[in-house]
Amino acid sequence: MPHGELQAELELLYRAAGRPPYRRVSAEIRRQNHMPDTVSHETVGSILRGDVRVRWSKLESVVRQLAIMAVHRPDQEEEVRRFHALWLAMVDSQRPDHPPTPKPVDEFAPPDIGTLSAPALPDGLPPGITPQRNHAFTGRRDLLHQISGRLAEEPWQPLILHGLAGVGKSQLAVEYLHRNAQRYDIVWWITAEDPSRATAALATLGERREWPASYDMAQTARTVLARLESGAGRWLIVYDNANSPDEIVPLLPQAGGHLIVTTRDAAWLSQGRALEVDVFTRPESIDLLCARGHQIMREEADQLAARLGDLPLALEQVAAMQSATRTPVADYLQQLDEREAALRLLMSTAPGDYRIPVATAVTVAAERIRKESTSTAQLLELISCLGAEPISLTLLRSGSQPIPPPLGRLLELPDALEQAVWRLRRYGLVKVVDDGQALQVHRLVQAIVRDALPADARAQAYTNARRLLAAANPGNPTAPLTWDMYGRIGPHLRPAGMVDATDPDARQTLIDQATYLSEIGDFEGSRRLSKDALDQWTRHGAADDEQALASLQRLAAALKDLGRYGEAYRLADEGWRRLVEHPAYGVHHPTTLKLSDLLAVLDRVFGRYADALRRDRQIVEAYQRIRGDSHTATLQARNNLAVSLRVVGDFRAAHDIDTELAGLRRIAVGPDHQRTLLSVSNLARDLYGLGDYAASLDLQQSIWPTYQSRLVRRHPHLLAATRTIVQGLRKTGRLAEALDKGRQLYLHCQESLGTEHELTLAAKVTYANALCANGEVYKASSFVSEAVDRYRRTFGDRNPLTLAAATNQAIILRALGERRQARQIGEVSCQALRDVVGPDHPYTIAATVGVANDLVLAREEDIARRRLAGALEDAKRILGEQHPDTLICATNLGILMSRDSPESRGLLDKSIDQLRRALGTGHPVVTAAVAGKPTECDIEPPPV
Repeated sequence: MPHGELQAELELLYRAAGRPPYRRVSAEIRRQNHMPDTVSHETVGSILRGDVRVRWSKLESVVRQLAIMAVHRPDQEEEVRRFHALWLAMVDSQRPDHPPTPKPVDEFAPPDIGTLSAPALPDGLPPGITPQRNHAFTGRRDLLHQISGRLAEEPWQPLILHGLAGVGKSQLAVEYLHRNAQRYDIVWWITAEDPSRATAALATLGERREWPASYDMAQTARTVLARLESGAGRWLIVYDNANSPDEIVPLLPQAGGHLIVTTRDAAWLSQGRALEVDVFTRPESIDLLCARGHQIMREEADQLAARLGDLPLALEQVAAMQSATRTPVADYLQQLDEREAALRLLMSTAPGDYRIPVATAVTVAAERIRKESTSTAQLLELISCLGAEPISLTLLRSGSQPIPPPLGRLLELPDALEQAVWRLRRYGLVKVVDDGQALQVHRLVQAIVRDALPADARAQAYTNARRLLAAANPGNPTAPLTWDMYGRIGPHLRPAGMVDATDPDARQTLIDQATYLSEIGDFEGSRRLSKDALDQWTRHGAADDEQALASLQRLAAALKDLGRYGEAYRLADEGWRRLVEHPAYGVHHPTTLKLSDLLAVLDRVFGRYADALRRDRQIVEAYQRIRGDSHTATLQARNNLAVSLRVVGDFRAAHDIDTELAGLRRIAVGPDHQRTLLSVSNLARDLYGLGDYAASLDLQQSIWPTYQSRLVRRHPHLLAATRTIVQGLRKTGRLAEALDKGRQLYLHCQESLGTEHELTLAAKVTYANALCANGEVYKASSFVSEAVDRYRRTFGDRNPLTLAAATNQAIILRALGERRQARQIGEVSCQALRDVVGPDHPYTIAATVGVANDLVLAREEDIARRRLAGALEDAKRILGEQHPDTLICATNLGILMSRDSPESRGLLDKSIDQLRRALGTGHPVVTAAVAGKPTECDIEPPPV
């Protein structure tokens, strides 16, 4: 069969690649922009498990990546051709002679009763993440029908399935999803216990649908929600086990398809249409016990059901245990009676407490496990101290070393671990998921196992859980190859109480996890984890410990990435001041320098450029003294110093540093390394600031293909490099290209980074400048006005970025003929720039040229002449005599002087000749100067 042949060959290639984790394959495909498509790790898993009926571009991407990883290094193109032939053969074999006639479907009509009782076809699920179906699902016919009806009601609201733990809310949602999946274009399951995981699940949905992604995961999630709300087809999304509405409601779509939330939290009842999920009816309980147990008669099942309070989780556990042990029902009832009396005393519960039936059943099974295998019992105790999310067998094996025997030895032996999992599964204590690669324990079962342990045994179980997670920590969280393991570790850190740990390895695991979350764009998740760790460690008197300070720095960085600049600055400044005075640290300690570096970044954000430059100089000097000139930290500090030099307008000094850095990094890490490419991009920005627009454009374009292949799509560094290209195209007179690329850049920034991000606002102004240059001044005015307003609200009225944007706004208003408004904005901005960045800054010089143009239009030519003469002298001294802005200033002055004094024509002619040499004969600025029209000096601030 063609399908089998394709799958067999794919399995051989996967083995040759070393059977890498699905997440790693997906991350590597995403990292390499030459791949024909992106492939989520879920799709990678589906393909490698046999579902190869996907778009060829996705299968091709997987084949190419596995060929790269394979030990025998096969030829990529040959492998692609071979697999494409196999794929075509499979497609041809599955193509029917006569395609079926499509059946019209009412988009959101509830199914009839017949549909409810009919199982979905095996291949009927649309693309999505869905839990495995429980083929032993029993009963709930009325509830399934009610779900259909409630989802179809108007007006639109989410459906809230609420009830006690163990009543089967999640199982009910899974069954509804599988029975009705063919009605939808999208089905998606989101674990909503933790906002970070819910955000990540939304981002994965966006990736699967190939919607615009952002470097900021929260922004990606917002884009996904907007797409769902605005008509992304028929969709069904389940948010399972949702915690507080305050955390999860912002992550819900508010219109569109069908939304189900399962929860125990009564606060959700006001958030949608509530449907209570109660215990089974007695006939449903009897049906389950008879179907799942061993030779249980209906009368016996009735007794067991009454004894267990018809609670589905307890019924399932007892059925599995009785089936495995073949215990007669009468004997089993006696065991339950004996165990319940002890548990009721232990748990101090009243008769009727819903936990007692489950606790009784679980405790009987756990005692049986302890009699059979001590190591398996210890495994149950350990996983009861982890999260209710799937627990990867890879994680269990990776963290085995520090755990004492017998559990430690069990985890080291794959066969012994598989045997232990089989035993736990046999007694109904765990589920095996992800094709046998992970196990899962119900949170209520976990709580019962923990609560039943003596205090010393419970403490040891938690210690083992923390040791496991710390030992599995792969380190180097900035490297994508480690991200798969961090994804496995993350859901279990809080349940294991890692923030309470005092062990340095456990604490480092939290710091590394927070770093990983920032690396994948989950800045809010990184902030929460860092804050919890810092608060706990501070309460225990470790505020000045290096790991606590690392957590403080991570928290401040996350706040910065979230745009909470004021909070970030206050936190980092308080920490820095404390360390400067601390006898164990001091001003030159590496930990102090890291906080100082973050403060320099924030100084630039707030427009305090001189303060940032002072800090960066001190940091470079300190690193040179304690690390040496060639250390990575020293080179990064010099890179940051060049950034500060650019924002103060000293492009020549920045150029000298970036030239040296680019050379050093080519030697140290190679010409195609990300750090080298960043240095070259910075060099292109220096050239732009120096007025060599053509060289800037050529340099940035020369590394563009390599840069694009090294970074994920729409990485901020890549977007910033694109902006340099757009600026270069406009300044070299390639206006149509600048307009097209400028529009794409702005849309990509807005989709990827959000409307308030500094790079989005900069791209918006760049696009407005391109619109103005192309004569679309009305549209340009609208865009620049919006940008200035957002700059004011985000960064403040007197931030240099706001004032630079306002200077460009005045230019566009002059082009519109709005002279009065242009003059008001231009004069206020110019004076503010003089106050904030100084009279010698390039921004102030450019703004002065604009003010002079306003004065000329108002026939105040004497004042305009004095302003231009002063600006020209400043420009010659700061920018150089051949800088285009200097020449524009000279040309405008020449035009003004030649009107009153024809003998001054020489200055104008000389300036125009120099402009021709700088920009080219046919450049629009040159053409305007020849026609005697004053031109403008716009401002394109470099990234801060």
